[in-house]
Order: sequence, then C-alpha cells, then structure tokens
Amino acid sequence: MSQSSLGDLIGGLAGDIQDLVRGEIALGRAELEQKLDRVIMAAIWLLGGALLGFAGLVIGLEGIAAILALMMPAWAALLIVGVVVIAIGAVFAKSGIAMLSLKTLTPDRTAANLQKDAQLLKEHT
Repeated sequence: MSQSSLGDLIGGLAGDIQDLVRGEIALGRAELEQKLDRVIMAAIWLLGGALLGFAGLVIGLEGIAAILALMMPAWAALLIVGVVVIAIGAVFAKSGIAMLSLKTLTPDRTAANLQKDAQLLKEHT
C-alpha cells in the first residue's frame, strides 16, 4: 500500500465522519422542530381549554347570581357573587405572591454547600 492511498483513506474516513456528524445534527434538529411544533400545538389547545373554562365559570357565576336574585334584588345577588369571587381571587393571588417570595426562591441547599466548601478550603489552607 502506498503512502498516498493511506492518506486518501484517512481523508475519506474524515469526510465520512463529518458527513455522519452533519447527518446526526440534521436529524436532531428535525426531531427538535417536530417536538417544538407539538409543544406549540399543545399550548394552543391548553389556552383554548382555559378560555372556554373561564367562559363556563362566568356563566356559572351568573347562574348562581340568578338563583340568588330569586330571593333578593338582582344587584344584591350580583354584589354577593362578585365579592365572593374577589375574595377567592385574592387568596389565590396571595398564595402566588408567597410562592414568588425571595425566601422561597433562594437556593438554600446550594448556599449551605458553598459555605461548607468555603469552610473546608479555609481549613486546608
């Protein structure tokens, strides 16, 4: 076997490896695009379901107000339902705000580990 034919083989092997890597990258990109399309479609369906659920909630609340309106003036029934909905919304909002507080978002375990690491470094230096 001559030196040039060995070089040709190595060059051909390198080209084949490049082609393989490019093919794998293209396959990965296509697969990710397909998955992303699926996620987008799922998000659209979720949004549609949430909007329809909200519309159903509004209609249900109007029904409750209509039932109460049989026993009291309509304005009072609507006011009662409105106040109850606002109170429930306030509880939800307060819970959400509590979940977003800095105390709950602080990476406590990581901070503790960093402190331990720093302490170990001080001891060994």
